[in-house]
This record gives sequence, structure tokens and C-alpha cells, in this order.
Amino acid sequence: MHVSIWKFTGDPDELTARYDELLGEFPTDQLIVHLCLRDPDGIVVVDTCPSREAFEAFSASEEFRDARRRHGLTDPTELRDYPVHAAFVDGIDRSVAAPA
Repeated sequence: MHVSIWKFTGDPDELTARYDELLGEFPTDQLIVHLCLRDPDGIVVVDTCPSREAFEAFSASEEFRDARRRHGLTDPTELRDYPVHAAFVDGIDRSVAAPA
């Protein structure tokens, strides 16, 4: 499993509204672990993918970039990605080893 952390800078109320609209375009039942956090100067989105390759393919896709732009979420001011060592949701281990 792989996690990405996206930072969007701006008014948190505007950004969360844009995020909610964007999320409506994607099947949320496929999300493994996903969080949208309010920050005083924006929002931080934490998202997991099955692998680094899946993260790279999705994050660089024209479909996702175009959807973000349609909803006013331009490129993030910061984007980091990490392999996941452990992930627990509601006390359940949701960790999935990423392929080497």
C-alpha cells in the first residue's frame, strides 16, 4: 500500500466545498483509507493506493488533473508520497504490502 499527502493552500471553506464536488466524480467505495483535513491555510488530503505505481498512474492522469481543475482544485502546493508500513481503520488492520 502507498499513501500520498496533498496540500492545497487557500480558504479552507472554499477548498472543502471544491473537494466535496470533486469527490462526487469518483467511486468512493474503492477508497482504502482516505482523509480530507482542514488546515488554517487550506486542506490536506491523505489518500492510499494499492501500490506506488497505482499512485503515480492516478495522480498523473489527465482525467484526475482535469477533474481537479473543473472544481477549482489546481495543482497542490505540496505533494508527498510514502510506502505504508501499517494502516488501521476502526481497529482493523488495513495494511497491504506493496509490491517490491
